[in-house]
Amino acid sequence: MPHTVKARLFKPHTPFAPGMRIRFNIVPMFLNLFLPWGIFTLCSGLCSGWLMYTEPGLVMVLSSLIVLGGLICGFRALQARRSDPEPTWWSYTALSLAVASAAGLMCGWTNYVTLAKPYFEIKDLKAVHQIDARYERGQNMMDAGILYFAAGNKIDGLKSWHFMHHTQYCVAPITGSEDPSTHAYDFWAVGTDCCSMSSSDFRCGEWSNSAARSGIRVLDDPALPFYRLAVQQAETLYGIQAAHPIFIRWSQDPLAEVNSWNAKAFRNYLFMVCFSFVVALFLVVLASSKYAFIGRAESAYEADVLDDPSWRSEGHARPNYSSMRA
Repeated sequence: MPHTVKARLFKPHTPFAPGMRIRFNIVPMFLNLFLPWGIFTLCSGLCSGWLMYTEPGLVMVLSSLIVLGGLICGFRALQARRSDPEPTWWSYTALSLAVASAAGLMCGWTNYVTLAKPYFEIKDLKAVHQIDARYERGQNMMDAGILYFAAGNKIDGLKSWHFMHHTQYCVAPITGSEDPSTHAYDFWAVGTDCCSMSSSDFRCGEWSNSAARSGIRVLDDPALPFYRLAVQQAETLYGIQAAHPIFIRWSQDPLAEVNSWNAKAFRNYLFMVCFSFVVALFLVVLASSKYAFIGRAESAYEADVLDDPSWRSEGHARPNYSSMRA
């Protein structure tokens, strides 16, 4: 048999050669399990932790490097599809890294914006005790994050009002046993969708808890302009003044509530890490099962040889490919 025909009939056997079942190398399987999981864990940790709050620029640089690494892996996968007879794991690696990095950044950012960022912002401010709304001015509390009011201070629901913009922004002044001597109502309990549209009826936070005399400063920038508009409407309606309004979510134990944000953010992060490992394991098992049956079809080498008439002209017998595959 000529050397050319023999070479076609006896090409090197590789794990992904058509006509045979794959004998897997466990190394790429472990890499494609732990590498995407590690990338997801790193990205979500960077975007939802303390580093994102203190050094957002550094987080952006590190995230960009991770994305760049994924692009390089994708480029390598394209090269492998042109030159490598076994490009499947390269393609899987590139795709899994892209999905893991994107999902990690999105999940981490969501966890940061909803829980971690509010926690860090409040912890950066100070806690002020024994505030009496009758004498204290809001301009003296601009650096307060948690406010504890003196005995006798309460929400004045009879002077509450709202502003409607897609969401109902509700406000009610916090007052002492008498009208403020400063002639300004600077402390306001707030909430969304928790008051009446037509009357003074404030039901936000722990408004019904007689033991509640404290609150958490509202630092939600998108909502603050609408709370100010609600206060302006209350000023016009009740003939009062609010020179430097401070917006507060009414609570009995604000410190415990703020600490619960951090604990929940960490629990969310652990859940995401564990869930991502399960997903990565499932996908690797699924891909391995799929790749294991790549070679179930007829051999592509047989078609190559049959197209070459030299095996007939030189008197060679038709190759038995079933025995070769066996």
